[in-house]
This record gives sequence, C-alpha cells and structure tokens, in this order.
Amino acid sequence: MKPQKLLRNQQGFTLVEIIAVLIILGILAAVAVPRYIDLESNANQRAVDAAVSELNGRESLSWADMKISSGGYTGDANLMAAMDYNLGADYTWTTGPNATGNSTLTFRSLGVTVARSPSATDKPAVWNRP
Repeated sequence: MKPQKLLRNQQGFTLVEIIAVLIILGILAAVAVPRYIDLESNANQRAVDAAVSELNGRESLSWADMKISSGGYTGDANLMAAMDYNLGADYTWTTGPNATGNSTLTFRSLGVTVARSPSATDKPAVWNRP
C-alpha cells in the first residue's frame, strides 16, 4: 500500500483572505444599517406629504365644484363643510382641520402641523407643512 500525501494539492482560503472578507462585510453592514434604521421614519414623513397633497387635491375639487354650482362660491365656511377630511384609518386629526391657521394631523405615531391658507373667489385654499 502506498502512503497518501494529505497536504499535497489541498486548496482553500488563507487566514488573510478570510479576514479581508470579514472586514469588507463589516464595512458594508456599517453603511447599510443606518439607512434601514431611518427607513420607517422617512416612510412616515412621505405618508404625511402624500396626505397634504391629497388635501390639496380635495380642496381644489371641492372649490371647483362650488364655483360651477348654481350657488357659486360662498366662502370658506361652506367649502370646509363640503370637504371630506377623512384620509384613512391611519390618519387622525388631533386638532383641526381649521379653515385658517394650523391643524395637527397624525399619521400612526407621527404628529405633524399642517396649515391651510384661506380660499378666495379666484383660488382654492392651499395646505402645506410650515
């Protein structure tokens, strides 16, 4: 029987290569983890921005409907009464919506101040985040 040479033609990774790969993975993890931590916060901010855009769209449509109706535009109070401010189950109004001034819109746990400019006969009101 011939003795076998166990170490000949053995291939594998050296310790230096394994350490280099671990360092690269550590750097990638250090860069990627902070981005995922802020992901939910950024998504909530974007959801509130979408709600403000939705309010602007609804405001414009209600204002236009009132303008072309037989009664015409009769003021902010009637426009506010005609609008639907229910934005869905995740949104609640802590204060407001107010005809003018600030209101507080809450999306899940994020409360945000939103402001509404008054409407007029020549333009609808505009909602924004001050």
